[in-house]
Amino acid sequence: MKRLFCNILLFLLPLIFLIYFIPVDRRQRFIQLKEDCSYQGIWFFDRVHHNDNPTDVVFFGSSHTVNGIMDEFIEKQLKVPSVHVVNFGYCRYGVNIYYVLLKEILRTKKPKILFLEVREDEDHYSHPVFPYIADANDIFLATPFFNRDLARDYFDSFLYRLQLLKVQYFKKDSIVPFRTGNFGFMGSKDTASNAFLEKVKQEHERPKPALTTLERYFYMTYPRTYLEKLSEICIENNIRLSFLYIPEYGSREKEPLEMMTYRKYGEVLIPPHEIFEDPDNWFDENHLNQAGTLKLSAWVGSQIRNLK
Repeated sequence: MKRLFCNILLFLLPLIFLIYFIPVDRRQRFIQLKEDCSYQGIWFFDRVHHNDNPTDVVFFGSSHTVNGIMDEFIEKQLKVPSVHVVNFGYCRYGVNIYYVLLKEILRTKKPKILFLEVREDEDHYSHPVFPYIADANDIFLATPFFNRDLARDYFDSFLYRLQLLKVQYFKKDSIVPFRTGNFGFMGSKDTASNAFLEKVKQEHERPKPALTTLERYFYMTYPRTYLEKLSEICIENNIRLSFLYIPEYGSREKEPLEMMTYRKYGEVLIPPHEIFEDPDNWFDENHLNQAGTLKLSAWVGSQIRNLK
């Protein structure tokens, strides 16, 4: 049985390498994400590759950023026509996706400032979309240590590439028009009920056991590795890296637990707590509504003016 398994593996390995050797249309990687994160994937690709406007100030982050940063408002607030602000937030957590997105941006654009969303604590898993948009070398040379999702990423990447090749050669999709919008902000005007947010706040107030030094080292090694990689790309391309703290409603943490890590690579911007403490500023426990977003974006715009 062991010999049979080894023979099967030896047979499959050349096939796997062949699958990755066949070129795949880069835009299809994002098109085939379909409706994920409200089509942010294909909009991101077209904003980078098929929109002549620069991307001077870039925001990366989860749906906290997608719903929390009004890029068009900030751009107008700066009152500098030559500075273009873009919210490239993408739903869900995992710092390795920002490494991939920044490399994609640098194929055609040259950001000057990159703001990276941080929350109470750093997520220590691979982003669910990473295996679908990362290049083969980033998949197979991904950080193997402390990476719970390594095998899953290999498997998902291979199956997705098979799907892309099938679409490319056998099942031509209808032409997907270019998404020409300049800005990535999406938000809601609705406000969560005070009763709901009060329950959320009470949940945050319950004491939770903190990670020991050894546990924090174990869980944070993976995201810290990608933060370092992201910083190295920024240094190589003369991009100013800053971190923007966007906590949940009712959070007890006045600053991120990984503050010392972030400070190694850039300044950490802590918005006024009043923005996050006001229940009228929230759509749900994780996302600001447009009232809260306006306040946060106005504050961020003032900080960008100070950076220049």
